[in-house]
Amino acid sequence: MLHVVETGHRGTKGYRYSYLQESDDIKTEIQRLEDPNNPASLIDLAFCRLYDHYFEHGFDVALFNTLQVKFGHVAVKSYFARRRSSSSEIFKAELNNINLLNDEVCWNEFIADKERILKNSLDLLNSYHDWWLLGIGKEKSDPDERIEETGIMDPIDNTTLAEWNRFDALYPAISFALSFIIYHHSDAEIIQKIALTNLEDVPDMWGKDLWLQRRAMTACVQRNGLKFIIENLGQIRYELIYYVLLKTDANPAELENLKEVILAEDEHPMQGMMESEHIIELMEKLVA
Repeated sequence: MLHVVETGHRGTKGYRYSYLQESDDIKTEIQRLEDPNNPASLIDLAFCRLYDHYFEHGFDVALFNTLQVKFGHVAVKSYFARRRSSSSEIFKAELNNINLLNDEVCWNEFIADKERILKNSLDLLNSYHDWWLLGIGKEKSDPDERIEETGIMDPIDNTTLAEWNRFDALYPAISFALSFIIYHHSDAEIIQKIALTNLEDVPDMWGKDLWLQRRAMTACVQRNGLKFIIENLGQIRYELIYYVLLKTDANPAELENLKEVILAEDEHPMQGMMESEHIIELMEKLVA
């Protein structure tokens, strides 16, 4: 992901999720997809980007038409069918209503009811934070059960298939809610909670949960500056800091302050694959 964001290089088909998550020009990115329905969940991500674009830039039927032509009417119809069968009632009506995307009057009527959208968004995001990120009430499996059911011994993936299916069904609505909150209530506490809460269990295969965290963290830094990272440094992976530095603009004074705080650390509590010198090197490049 960092390679895609930093270089813009297009690699193998395995990067398609990264391109679609991170591209600033979502219309061109959709048009460039070589095999849009493989994996099938790419269309969920495309709709997440579509709704995000509508919240940020306003109604854009041309973008919806591009998506529909690229993925095909059968895949789009299947997407709306999955939304109708979603386990969550929150935003089910909106996410299975094609008129919301191709009728500007319908979109404007929906977006005008901001109080209802706010309440539903906060309810869904707080539930996601507690259940998926913190693991409260989340069904877990033990190693013996996993090897009996699948024949594979995965020592860390303790999330049951039922919970994965529930997450997949809820994910478009969660993304939809996060987009609304970021663009219309950027001071909401839930954005910071999602940004600073590191997943207790194994991430989704395509990094959908990590994508939600990156979006929340970027929104926090855009609103509060790099002081948000400085004040919460011990809770943030270096990889996430590196990402945010690539995606946001920071002035040299902010970068210098962050550099001093990182250099003063004895050992960063969030151990990952990246070391402090990688962050320092990037900040020096940004200043130069």
